Amino acid sequence: MIFDFSDKINKTGIKILFSNDELNDHFIEKKSFSMNQTHSTNLKMIKEEKFIYEDTDGIFSNNKNHSLIVRTADCLPIFFIHQNDNIFGVLHAGWKGLKNKIIMESANLLKNYVDDLSEMIVFIGPSISQKNYEVKNEFINYFGSSFIKNVDDKLFCNLNEIAKSQLNEIGITRVIYSNQCTYENENYHSFRRNKTSERMVGVIYYE
Repeated sequence: MIFDFSDKINKTGIKILFSNDELNDHFIEKKSFSMNQTHSTNLKMIKEEKFIYEDTDGIFSNNKNHSLIVRTADCLPIFFIHQNDNIFGVLHAGWKGLKNKIIMESANLLKNYVDDLSEMIVFIGPSISQKNYEVKNEFINYFGSSFIKNVDDKLFCNLNEIAKSQLNEIGITRVIYSNQCTYENENYHSFRRNKTSERMVGVIYYE
């Protein structure tokens, strides 16, 4: 099943699609690049000779003939698009990546290609919502109490708002949410829901 979020971006030429069939990760006719994701803060700029990037959680390109793939099952798929098409990319960010400042690392890479980070547009794809993401007390130490909600002595963390806050810190204010929860929507894969080993496949590319 294919889910198309391109209309949410309102950016001519850009497509953002998701599939819940991980085995079919080449569902578009573009040269595809992907990652062996490890919850790191390692980012790579695409080089033609390499199609899979080991120990990597963010890939970027300035070639419109490329498509970039991310795999998630509750973590945030964070897509970056430059308003003048200088660069595009995607991060895989769970709580570890956010805690270890993967978004700040992306700023260091982007500044090599973009003069003003406010020119970037970010789309955060389907991921787990706060009300379904119960966490332990140490998350308050990691992110502060403003992103943690206490409900009946249980703590729930808002990963989307943490990401947005960190994006705002580096100067990116145009942040668009999918408003889709992987835990609640059974068409999506969710590790929290059923410990699945399957992943959603997200892809960004130019038409």
